[in-house]
Amino acid sequence: MTDLLTARGATARILGSNKAVRATHWSLLVFCCGTSLSAALQRLLLEPDPGLQRLVELKFGEVFAALASAAILLTARHVRPALTRTDLAILVACALPWFLPEPHAVYAGLTLAAAWLLARRSQDRLLADLGQIWLALSVCELWSKLVFKLFYHAIEPFEVALMAWVGRFAFPGLHATGVHLSARPDWSIVMLEGCSAFHNLSLAALIWLCVLKIAGRPVSAGAFRALAVSAVLVVAINICRILAMLPAAEAYRYWHDGAGSVTVALVSVAASLLPIVVHVERSPCPVAQPV
Repeated sequence: MTDLLTARGATARILGSNKAVRATHWSLLVFCCGTSLSAALQRLLLEPDPGLQRLVELKFGEVFAALASAAILLTARHVRPALTRTDLAILVACALPWFLPEPHAVYAGLTLAAAWLLARRSQDRLLADLGQIWLALSVCELWSKLVFKLFYHAIEPFEVALMAWVGRFAFPGLHATGVHLSARPDWSIVMLEGCSAFHNLSLAALIWLCVLKIAGRPVSAGAFRALAVSAVLVVAINICRILAMLPAAEAYRYWHDGAGSVTVALVSVAASLLPIVVHVERSPCPVAQPV
């Protein structure tokens, strides 16, 4: 009789532990997906014309972050993150910006949640991985854009000079005057931070990190080489896009606002994804450690 009661008690503890694990995992997953969904809905509702390229780029960043978070939580379904009531309260507080009419506030809240996980739970591998992904998503969607806007004037002359040097191989008569590029007397384009060739580098870094986390691979020298290849490819693709706008206003509309911009966004995502996938396929799978 005593053995039966002991067995029933152990079974109840196991069931209770499994419920706690599922509840914790779902709380973390709902927070990550809710942040991305809230930002996406606010973009659609508050911005009359965000542009096809921007929607595609941001959607991919958010999708990769959500997939990586889900993969981490689902593959560790029997491991309970060390969440406390304080942790849950922080998550709830960081979710409040979901209901503010400002997409940037959503990612400010995600930044605070990521910083909290990284600062308070550095010994918990699962929470540290989630914190890194959330921080990378926040940098991609918010902080990198703000920093780039503040400091672009310092790199703008270098970028215009680079663009002019590359462009003269295709347009021998290309002229660069200040921030203006022109290949014909009656048409020119203006180089602003939103059209920089270095645009999308933060998205490439986010995709790189998400693939590593999904595959369970560590950050290594080979992984950094794959990231460098992605960065070079993304910059080259953006340079080609900008130069493709030079011939005429019709070309500008196609590559800046039309179907060409979506094509560039998709090709940039592929360029960000392929090198790190090749690295993961070639690198040995780490041996699972006993729990």
